[in-house]
Amino acid sequence: MKKRLLTFAFITTAGLNYLSAQSTSNWPYCSADFDDAQGFPVADAVNSVSLGTLTNTTNAQYAAPHYVLYDNLAIPSLVKGNTYSLSTAFNVQGGAGYGVWIDYNQNNTFEASELVMGSTASAWLTIGSNTVMTQNITIPYSALPGNTRMRVRIVEDDNYTATNGAAILACNVSTSVINVMDWGETEDYIIRIASLVGIDEMNETSHLKVYPSLATSTLTVSTPLVENSTYIIRNLTGQELQTGTITNTNQQISIAALAQGVYFLHVFNETGSLGQQKFIKSKE
Repeated sequence: MKKRLLTFAFITTAGLNYLSAQSTSNWPYCSADFDDAQGFPVADAVNSVSLGTLTNTTNAQYAAPHYVLYDNLAIPSLVKGNTYSLSTAFNVQGGAGYGVWIDYNQNNTFEASELVMGSTASAWLTIGSNTVMTQNITIPYSALPGNTRMRVRIVEDDNYTATNGAAILACNVSTSVINVMDWGETEDYIIRIASLVGIDEMNETSHLKVYPSLATSTLTVSTPLVENSTYIIRNLTGQELQTGTITNTNQQISIAALAQGVYFLHVFNETGSLGQQKFIKSKE
């Protein structure tokens, strides 16, 4: 967005605010404010967000510095392992990217692995007043249960995108003028991660033993309920990497094909979940 186009944007966005917003403090999460290129506003905005039972439509940009936490809305409950449609709509004025992050491990940080939907370096948002992006997301079994934060962000910044393309970050790198993004909007939401329906988080793991916790090539899965059991191994982002059947109370499973890292093994039978356990695949 060149500065010669900014006069119109200033007229259309002056004075916008929303009483429905409850907080303009990002604490304890990182800053994601915008500086309007130090005096030249552009109306890049998050028009609406929909996920599960959450629906929030504003159709305009929140007041400068264009960050808001909507903590007055009904909190959607998202069940581990379930898939949901995530839809966002944007007002896109120039070359912009977007991203949606969920703090699955609840460490008050939006890590790169927690990007659930967003632009790649070369996948720019289409310029328009209502650019809609929709994608199915699956809540990983590794997500911690309870309330956590989701961030939706649109960013237009000629200096940043000239180097990084449309692949934006969840946060400003620092508070310096060059690292605070020029134009856009950031909206945060509170969502709730729930365990499988009818299964208590503590009991879910008590029926299942997986050892050793630091494994090289073989895992042993011990569970008293084995008939018609199936196991699934997922990585920390919930991606399914390996599956199979369990036919005895001390089943050995080869994990030789897995790369080094942290994984979750989840076991089911016809009655539902028998539990999940974390293990680490180490170098042989």
